[in-house]
Amino acid sequence: MSSISNLTLDPAASQIAISLVSFLFCVIELIGGLGNLLVIYVVLIDPKMRRSATNLFIMNLAVSDFVILAIGVPDIVQFMLNRGWVLGVVTCKMHRYIMVASLYASIMTLTAVCVERYIAIVHPIKAHILCSRRRVLCAIAVIWPAALILSLHVPVFNRLMSPPGLNVQLCVQVFPVNHKVMSALFKGVEFLLFFLAPIVSQVVLYGIVSRRLFAGSKSLHRKQTIRRDGVEKEKDADAIRARKGVVKMLIATVVVYFLSYAPAQVPLFYNLLSSKPFKANWPFLVLIMTLAHANSAANPILYAIFSQNFRRKFRSIL
Repeated sequence: MSSISNLTLDPAASQIAISLVSFLFCVIELIGGLGNLLVIYVVLIDPKMRRSATNLFIMNLAVSDFVILAIGVPDIVQFMLNRGWVLGVVTCKMHRYIMVASLYASIMTLTAVCVERYIAIVHPIKAHILCSRRRVLCAIAVIWPAALILSLHVPVFNRLMSPPGLNVQLCVQVFPVNHKVMSALFKGVEFLLFFLAPIVSQVVLYGIVSRRLFAGSKSLHRKQTIRRDGVEKEKDADAIRARKGVVKMLIATVVVYFLSYAPAQVPLFYNLLSSKPFKANWPFLVLIMTLAHANSAANPILYAIFSQNFRRKFRSIL
């Protein structure tokens, strides 16, 4: 998300590119901002949806995605229009702090909802205790302080600097000692904590959940039956289809997250394997910035595609 700090433009050749990219990001913010606000509103006004642990996590994800778009898009647009950071050092620190904390909260929420679905489907007896509404709200209350603490490196190390030969100021993270080593170490830890570990854990858990839901659906149907007057009857199959739909939706969310942030990991691996540092050009920076912000705008669209409940609520409002 902070790769915009390293962006430089060719004043003679990039005005059309600046206008087009600025327009693209405004469209992303409009769609994503309205979509995430709609998700928050739908969950808040419907008592039935608020009772669902999954929906509470989805609402928290929508909050973090909305903040990422509300902070990140103006960051990019003002940088390109002004060809540098003009908002001062305090804004540089706090602006980026809120954005990075929201990104971390988004990732932790994705992982938390995955764990919740795993417990609810694979260990349904324990779910009533471990995934109660109170515990979910406590988890959400922990996610945000944890994200804020883990993002403290931003206000501590971010500052304004002018690269040699450029008459602009950039908002960048600079470590006071052994910057190159510390920066590489930090990026490696961030990659492990907020990309690799969440992706691997969700792939494993959703794999187990999918096997239980789809490969073992006959067994699941048998467990969903009840006996009345000596006659065994199945509960409404819509409940099972709804579970499958939710899992499909969440898996799609994880896939989109992976595709959105995988390109941003290229410089890390390039620098590990090459003796020369990675030099990001303009198209690459535009690509990773577009994908990162599009991820926050895509989730409400995925909810509308895969969830009948959200689709129905969206239609009733729109």
